Amino acid sequence: MLFSIHAHAEQAQPRVLFINPGYATESFWQDVDEYANAAASALNVDLTIRHADRNHFAVRQILAATLSKPTHPDYIIIVNEKLAAKNLLPILSKYPIYVQLILNDVDQQTKTQLYQDPHWQQYLLPSIIPNNHAIGYAIAEAMVRAGDNAPGEAVMISGDLTTPASVKREAGGKRFFVERSDITLHQVVHGQWDESISQEQMHTLLQRYPNVRYVWTANDHMAFGAMKAARQAGKTPGDDIYFATVNTSERVLSLREKGDISALGGGHFKAAGLALSRIYAHDKGWSLPQQCTGQLFHLIEPGSAFFLQLREQAWDQISFLNMAKGIESHCHSTTTKMDN
Repeated sequence: MLFSIHAHAEQAQPRVLFINPGYATESFWQDVDEYANAAASALNVDLTIRHADRNHFAVRQILAATLSKPTHPDYIIIVNEKLAAKNLLPILSKYPIYVQLILNDVDQQTKTQLYQDPHWQQYLLPSIIPNNHAIGYAIAEAMVRAGDNAPGEAVMISGDLTTPASVKREAGGKRFFVERSDITLHQVVHGQWDESISQEQMHTLLQRYPNVRYVWTANDHMAFGAMKAARQAGKTPGDDIYFATVNTSERVLSLREKGDISALGGGHFKAAGLALSRIYAHDKGWSLPQQCTGQLFHLIEPGSAFFLQLREQAWDQISFLNMAKGIESHCHSTTTKMDN
């Protein structure tokens, strides 16, 4: 799917392409799009969003189609899902296009090599990466706290084996269970972010470990699938089995409010909107910090101000211009422990 925002401008608008690796109808990526569109409208940025529909080969096809046109974007926002940047950056090194990585970064060795290249010294902007390890740990901890800190058995349904966010989120959850000697983590499986796959996996896990008390999942769709399997097995979420997950869809917010989901993390959908604020600042010639995690991840509690904001999704009320003007303080002084 293709979205464009064309605002009235007295001067040339920065042209930005965001290659979204997910589906336009997928809850998390839909939230990413809506927040980014609100930022683009507020900042007078010409934003185009193209979706790869969870096909990392399609990401390269979208880029090739873009570069084959006579007019190119000034900036491209890339999510390094399934390590896609490894194939995309060599192609882009031939073009005067600024690249902004969000959500999944390249490894440090690759980044060091890139910054030795004069082209990337100029055209690679500092990445915007939330702390997935911290939120993975935090939702596990909150889930067990909701279960009265009782000892028991646990399983984890992670995302995939290669995407950096998935790997680090999983590592955070594992670290919590390692520290809790009274909780036995039986198995980690990978549900590929998919509800139906997760449901099948949870069905098998419950056959192997019928007394599982804690179920950690890397995203809401996999939580939904796992909860279906648990109910089919006669278990009651929030009572005799507890679930933790990440994301901020309306469905998962409702389940968190009801208590069926015991621990929820989210907020990283703001990454593309923050990227547009940084791009706006860069286009104006303002300085950018060398590293930015921003205040992206939070534990989401029903009744909190952030919970209500997520429910309303009134992103047009956010001052993205003030965010751009204060981008350095946004990246550092307001950074929480979770996002360091």
